[in-house]
Amino acid sequence: MITDIQNSIFLAKSGARKLSIIYIGVLALWVMVQNGIPMASYLDIEVDEPVWLQTLAGLGFVAALGWLLYLLIERGLRLIVEAQEALKLLVRAIESSVNAVLISDHQQPKRPIVYANPAFERITGYSRAEALGRNPLFLQGRDRDQPELEALVEAVRAERPSRAVLRSYRKDGSMYWTEVHVAPVRNETGSVAHYVTVLNDITETRSYQDELARQANYDSLTKLANRNLLSDRIAHALARCERHKAGVAICVIGLDKFRLINDGLGYPSGSELLGEVAARLQSRFRAVDTIARVGGDEFALVLVDQAIGPEIAGQIQRMLNVFTAPFQVQGQDLFVTASIGVALSPQDGADAETLLKRAEIAMHRAKEHEGNAFQMFTAEMDARVTERVSLENDLRRALERDEFVLYYQPRVDFASGRICGAEALIRWNHPQQGLMPPSRFIPLAEETGLVTPIGEWALRSACAQTRAWEQAGLAPITMAVNISARQFRQEGLASRIGVLLRETGLESRHLELELTESAVMHDAQEVIAILHELKAMGVKIAIDDFGTGYSSLSHLKRFPIDYLKIDQSFVRGVPRDADDAAIIMAIIAMARSLGLKLIAEGVETDEQRQFLYLAGCEECQGYFFSRPVPAEEFRTLLERKVPFPGKSQQPGEASILH
Repeated sequence: MITDIQNSIFLAKSGARKLSIIYIGVLALWVMVQNGIPMASYLDIEVDEPVWLQTLAGLGFVAALGWLLYLLIERGLRLIVEAQEALKLLVRAIESSVNAVLISDHQQPKRPIVYANPAFERITGYSRAEALGRNPLFLQGRDRDQPELEALVEAVRAERPSRAVLRSYRKDGSMYWTEVHVAPVRNETGSVAHYVTVLNDITETRSYQDELARQANYDSLTKLANRNLLSDRIAHALARCERHKAGVAICVIGLDKFRLINDGLGYPSGSELLGEVAARLQSRFRAVDTIARVGGDEFALVLVDQAIGPEIAGQIQRMLNVFTAPFQVQGQDLFVTASIGVALSPQDGADAETLLKRAEIAMHRAKEHEGNAFQMFTAEMDARVTERVSLENDLRRALERDEFVLYYQPRVDFASGRICGAEALIRWNHPQQGLMPPSRFIPLAEETGLVTPIGEWALRSACAQTRAWEQAGLAPITMAVNISARQFRQEGLASRIGVLLRETGLESRHLELELTESAVMHDAQEVIAILHELKAMGVKIAIDDFGTGYSSLSHLKRFPIDYLKIDQSFVRGVPRDADDAAIIMAIIAMARSLGLKLIAEGVETDEQRQFLYLAGCEECQGYFFSRPVPAEEFRTLLERKVPFPGKSQQPGEASILH
């Protein structure tokens, strides 16, 4: 470009010189003619000295004037060249711009486009010929109801610059986001003659910003609002309802026993279940009611314009109805229940944080029931939350303070009536609240992840106690210890148990690990590999609470297990409940076909004992024989010579010992 300018200036100088020379030559000739020099020379007449002096003065004046003319013309041509080159540069810059540039005639009624650069064609799909003569607003199509567009049009009418982000449409109808800058172009009189419009396609930037906003405000798994957006929606709902003198109900929905599903069937199944729950909730409630996911297995619902009474009760029932039908997860039906906590404004709180907190408190209170229950928040629940936090803190210190203790419940062999094994059951000897059953603290341990170290302690203590009884000369028994799903899936389980057995001196054949159905139903290949490692060591395997989980018979027949434990919920109804009896008979038949032994749990009456014996069950345990007892009392049971009622005793010969 510099070379072009230099060439143009050189040509300008050359042209100026030519004009100056012509000018000087013509005037010089004119001066000489005026003074008669050519004629005198032609007639051979001598010219007077004054005439020559006058002629020379005139020629000098002409030369000076020619030189001045040269300078003026050269400067003028230089300015013209520079202006032309600047104009060319400006045109090339606009033509090369990545942004679309439009110039519209502001003095015509429709403000038509009079210029469009190539980028306009690339961005919009319209050719320049198609754009010329049209108002720039044709790019918004029929989508004129845009607040920023209205502000932009008003700015143009007021002849001032403006900026807006607009939805625009290409020739093929596809929408794209544009950042639009408009500015007036004034003429010599100061009037606006044209408007220049610069369009920047920001579709990718807007998509990125929208994605960031979604991540900040929406749950990636369920696509529902997250806790951040929920708080904002609650604040808006509270402000709206305050103006209309209405109420807001905040409902927190927690899935019951979701951890068992997640740990037992695996995270993909848990994630799919959460997605299905979210979809059902969205289909059952109004668009004005915000649905959010606020935690792992917790959802929240903001119900606006609510009042205490039948209306809110009806809404809660609709929530519970979501869980009536099974959910299709990984090709199988899952029946899931939920617990719901409800907090109402203004009586339970006047801000989002307080209402959410109190709805969660009420939800946790509802979880204390059997499932598909709800609780309205009450003031006394705050005290229970404080107690729960205190209990969690105490639980975290319980191991180091040696506050856990094992109780043992005997397992009786039907054939001999003798104790053939025991199940180790943990208790917490709380310093203030006394001896606590596992139902009081194990759910909390599972929520906090403390169930793994507590489980490791229980396993080691049970093995050490069993070995101690053997060293005391008592008959060897099989010690059954429960293993949580989390503990089972920890890497290196078999090697850790091997180390534990070596350190305690207990033979592996005297250890039985009890696993729930849900713990072994996810990733069958991995489960089978772990179970085979344990079996290779000589450890026995039992499936606990059989019939209450999510068993797949195709998996079950492949697992190297030894026992099935019939859950006490089935034992409780026999022999009077025909359904329970049929279920037990089916379980026994299936176990025989798979070559497995059976243990019945929760035997409390002589009738139940007789039924199970006649049905073909090999072992049983329950209050009919003994409650769980401390180690010293269990030793007394091992030392007793009189067998429990079994095949060799008539019904009713023995009474309950504890």
